[in-house]
Amino acid sequence: MGDQRDSKERLLAAAWDLAIGAFEVGEGVTRTTPRVFDQLTAARVSQHAGLTTGAFYNRWLDRDAFLVDFLEYALAVTRSKAIDEVVDLVEHSEGMAPEHLAIEAIKRTVDATMTDTAFAMHMYLWALTRSREVVVEHLRAGYEEAREKVGDLISLFFAGSGHEFRAPFTVESTAMMMVALVEGLALQRSIDPERIDMDVVEQAIIAITSAVSRPNVDQPES
Repeated sequence: MGDQRDSKERLLAAAWDLAIGAFEVGEGVTRTTPRVFDQLTAARVSQHAGLTTGAFYNRWLDRDAFLVDFLEYALAVTRSKAIDEVVDLVEHSEGMAPEHLAIEAIKRTVDATMTDTAFAMHMYLWALTRSREVVVEHLRAGYEEAREKVGDLISLFFAGSGHEFRAPFTVESTAMMMVALVEGLALQRSIDPERIDMDVVEQAIIAITSAVSRPNVDQPES
């Protein structure tokens, strides 16, 4: 049973590697339409995993059954570089000035999202298979986790700056806005980088923070 689970992980990881290869463009190479699913035949996936096609069909009856598991694997938020940046920032935020923490969070997650093949893959798979409820459910779960991680960062910021939310804002609604802002900025910056001034973005983050928060009235005076 353990060998079968190990084979499944190896095959899914190999499929992910092949799929990512469809998005990674080398110098002087242009790809306008990544043919992700064309890469994922039983023979190619098995060969890339260093296994036989028999191992593939021992785990899945057919390619359609494999693709169901691959979608779940590919849409897992744990493959997101941007989430990794948020987690790292939360873990190493001690002693960081609140204003710097907020600005650094946005800049790092925007930069990570711009180069995050997983983000491109998620958008591609959503566009390709958005009518499939399983895809929507996986993406919804991914956004929930992203909002949770960003919410942790916002809570740290508020605790460090002695602020509280203005009604009707909450940590959940603010995290939702920040996730949307990061993805929108990353997408626009990828397409038209000269139009995105990160200095202006920094000022916008400060303005948004001021709009959704106020000094905590219960905060003891120093």
